Amino acid sequence: MMSKTGYRYKDVLLALSTADKHGQQLGRLQLQKFVYLADTLSLLWELASPKSYETYKQGPYDPNVQNAADVLAFRGAVNIVESNLDDGGNILSTKYQISKIGSQILANILEEEVIARKYELYQTIGRHINQRGWYKLKELVYSEATYLTMKAQGWGSPLETDSLLTNDSLQILLGFNFLLKDKSATLSKTNLVAIFFQVLDNYQSAKTIQERGGNVS
Repeated sequence: MMSKTGYRYKDVLLALSTADKHGQQLGRLQLQKFVYLADTLSLLWELASPKSYETYKQGPYDPNVQNAADVLAFRGAVNIVESNLDDGGNILSTKYQISKIGSQILANILEEEVIARKYELYQTIGRHINQRGWYKLKELVYSEATYLTMKAQGWGSPLETDSLLTNDSLQILLGFNFLLKDKSATLSKTNLVAIFFQVLDNYQSAKTIQERGGNVS
């Protein structure tokens, strides 16, 4: 049985490959948040995701994502293109980019239908992030419904995105199907992702107005 870290190898390669197509390198926190968004929307693509994300002081965090990135960097599948250290030698920030070896590995595993489907999910999410700016990844994730719900319970609260019962974002998205005139129809997964990002945008806008002491009218 594959370990949770091993399971995350694919996510790291898919995330970095998608970012690379937009000319982006991902920092450690950006990588965490990109993978979390993919976990949140995986059920729309009929994909499974491990129960390994928890609330943390800098948002959703899964140590297996970081471990996978480190292992892949050691094996040459990921390049560390920037690394800043403090005076004590502790890592302050790191940026990752998929390497030629990593791209070759990804090309081989994309022959698997499930991996190809997951890549489609990452690319769909990536296009929406790119439209808004990759620097907004943190704000987008901080506006996600499941995270907001569990954040109130403190650090270390599980973010179980693999079930409709615990994935608040999916509950919101699938609720939009009831607005269709044709009650036998359903919104496509790409349309639902577009709505997902619009919901995140709306939350950010409302929060900004509230912080400024204004009103939405």
